Amino acid sequence: MAVTLAVSAASVVVNAADAAAESYVRLYLGNWAGYVVRGDFREISATWVQPHVDCRNPGILQRVVPWVGLNGAAGLNGQVALPLVQTGVESLCASDVAVYAALPGLQVESAAADLAYADPDLAGTVMNAGGKLSDLLGAAADGLCSLGLFGGLCTPDTQVDGWWERYPDAPVSYDDVVVRPGDTMHSVVSWGDGRYVMTLENRTANWSRTTVAASSVPAHTAEIVVEGHLSGALPGFDPITFTNVTIDGLPLAAYDVDTYGIAATNRLLTPGPIDGASFTIR
Repeated sequence: MAVTLAVSAASVVVNAADAAAESYVRLYLGNWAGYVVRGDFREISATWVQPHVDCRNPGILQRVVPWVGLNGAAGLNGQVALPLVQTGVESLCASDVAVYAALPGLQVESAAADLAYADPDLAGTVMNAGGKLSDLLGAAADGLCSLGLFGGLCTPDTQVDGWWERYPDAPVSYDDVVVRPGDTMHSVVSWGDGRYVMTLENRTANWSRTTVAASSVPAHTAEIVVEGHLSGALPGFDPITFTNVTIDGLPLAAYDVDTYGIAATNRLLTPGPIDGASFTIR
């Protein structure tokens, strides 16, 4: 399930060949690739096709997670907006060896969630430390798998789960429904009347799930992203095109956006240019 970096990411300036539409853009590096909008919002929604995933590194826990959400980044006041309320679909590559190698780092990242309200900056530091530990142990495990050690324990399984999250609370999977690669998914997160409402819809399989989370705190950021595991290796996956991206009824292009990317160990993942209410991550 999703583990989210609900703090400000480090930023660098990159050429448009590596990121989005302008000559140069400021790219915030973390475990999100996509766009973040800052302001006061009531609703965000988007549609995408769930990608096929190629599990290339059997010793490394690998994730591709398209989602939309409200809060989770620094708002216009510079403070991290919490709770982060989100819903989407996770594709996870997980062999037995990868899971064991990732556990120490994941435990550190879970500890970071406990710090999210009290000290967001420290939470980000702790989460990054957990990610680096996972990367280190995962790379070692992947090397041993490449030598043929551990046998079938290095064979990755692919799990695809719809989920929702009210970070820093733990994510929750929708275990009673199925998402398959190629399914058209639609996600909506809204805030009003002291509650957040998250709806995840599979338009191919014709199901929808809605979860309500109480909170009097309004939304100060909106996100449309693909999430990975901090700076770890990403699996191969089909390009993900978000379509019908609207925030409070307006297309994404109507807003000033911040560009986020994942500096994975095997690639730099960034969003393509915004075309009205659409963009692609590949």
